[in-house]
Amino acid sequence: MLRFLEKHEKEEEQKKGYMYEHLLCLYSLAGYRTALYDETYPIFINNYNEADVLLFGLKENGVKKAECVEDLLKTPLKRLNIISPEPIQGFEGIETKSVELDYHIDVDRFDTNLVGSDYKQIRYWVNRAERDGYDVKVSRKFTSDHLYVLSRHLIQNTYTVWDYEELLSLERFFREHDHGFMMEIYRDGKLIGFDVVDFFEANEIMVVPLGIYLQVPGLADLMMYENLRYAKLNGYRWLDIGSDCGSESLRSFKEKWFATPKYEVHVQTVKKS
Repeated sequence: MLRFLEKHEKEEEQKKGYMYEHLLCLYSLAGYRTALYDETYPIFINNYNEADVLLFGLKENGVKKAECVEDLLKTPLKRLNIISPEPIQGFEGIETKSVELDYHIDVDRFDTNLVGSDYKQIRYWVNRAERDGYDVKVSRKFTSDHLYVLSRHLIQNTYTVWDYEELLSLERFFREHDHGFMMEIYRDGKLIGFDVVDFFEANEIMVVPLGIYLQVPGLADLMMYENLRYAKLNGYRWLDIGSDCGSESLRSFKEKWFATPKYEVHVQTVKKS
């Protein structure tokens, strides 16, 4: 039923674009152990014997999502946090936390020259950022400057426990893995924000699962533009920019960049009595 993965296996699964928008390797750092259920669904188990169950995947092999949940409830796991493209039903005590949309941008159809009236608002913020003298760099070295920006970002936002664990695992992620990078923005030589970027090589998807910024006007727009420009220059078909997190403002921001929802994300929990 459950097969626990070694580090090299996590790397191989990640390259296949195995799950929805989070990185397999990054998510696994927040957990104590990583497993596959029937070689199909990633299961991340933390030190408190709770599991994040990702019922996404590009090769489902006919394995039913409800059967996965049913079997996991027979194990000593105390709680399941279920993330699925459809609601899971029929289990006592299961609770829906949120229903979100995962957004992708068609890289080929996006004009990085920002020509035309459709790009007016984007063009304004990108041009303003360039006038303000922002510098863009790519790096894999997580430093004290990154930690400072991360600390300010955490103060400005509200996170669940496992989101905190995931963010605080960034230094370890870049230390232990040889893929992915940080798209960084500097002003006057100081780091003011960065995106975590990685790739699903098999299906030509560039993913941006995490954006960590100081509160600077136009910064998120410039980051999005730089990610799109990188994706186009390197031949990626889609830019996966993640969930709207149930936020109308975040949804509007993504749609401004011509992002469209690829599927729903149902977040549910079930706790064993």
